[in-house]
Amino acid sequence: MPRERGLGYAFAGGLAITLFAALVGAIFIYWFTTVQRGPTPAELLPADVQLYASLAPTLSDVPEQPRIERALNEIFGLPLPADAATNVASLLGVKLDSDVITWIGSNIAVVVRDFTPVTSDVAADLITNGEVMVFLASRNDPQARMFLEKHLAVRRNRGETFTEQRVGETTIFVSDTTGPLRAVSLIEHHIVFSNRPEALIDLAGGPDRPDRLAGVTAFQDFQETIATVQSGAIYTDGSPTAEAARAAVRVWLARLLGSLP
Repeated sequence: MPRERGLGYAFAGGLAITLFAALVGAIFIYWFTTVQRGPTPAELLPADVQLYASLAPTLSDVPEQPRIERALNEIFGLPLPADAATNVASLLGVKLDSDVITWIGSNIAVVVRDFTPVTSDVAADLITNGEVMVFLASRNDPQARMFLEKHLAVRRNRGETFTEQRVGETTIFVSDTTGPLRAVSLIEHHIVFSNRPEALIDLAGGPDRPDRLAGVTAFQDFQETIATVQSGAIYTDGSPTAEAARAAVRVWLARLLGSLP
């Protein structure tokens, strides 16, 4: 075989391998940025949400500390204590840098519905007479599952007992304790915590159902607003109960982060 023809075959073969690798990479990126992200919380939530507080999305799709600080201050009037990360890591029982940052996205939201305050302690009422959900978007579901397994193992070692409820392919873990983290699951590319298992059972029903929050006109206006802000924003249904929910979430977050004892 002439040397020139051999070099031509080698070049063609190398080009084919390069193009194939590029195609596989493009398919993976498409899957990772579309299929992996799935529906938004608003597409899963019922329409009767009283409060929805969320960080603004970022191009990097990673929650940034300055943005979190501004959002807490602007939405709830809360500072971010110096030991906030330590407090959150202690609550979850994981290391934030190796167990959370590897998968968490910028879409973080706190949601309240079905809340009726009956005492002056609105934070306690939120758990006993309301439904609170915390959404943590996942950029990497395998890593999010590893976090969930480690988190559950830590809580079991602390003495909690969990039962499992299956909804299709989704497993919901329910603790024998009370609190906003009682139930947890990986649902539609989000780690979701709630005080009520029923809330997660409903979310596991998926999007494309009637009477979802994403179809509420006022919430659609909110989504346009949050796309332009640099920190976060809050949606409420405008009711007096929603303002009580805001006060309750503020107290709960303050205790979680270490701003209050």
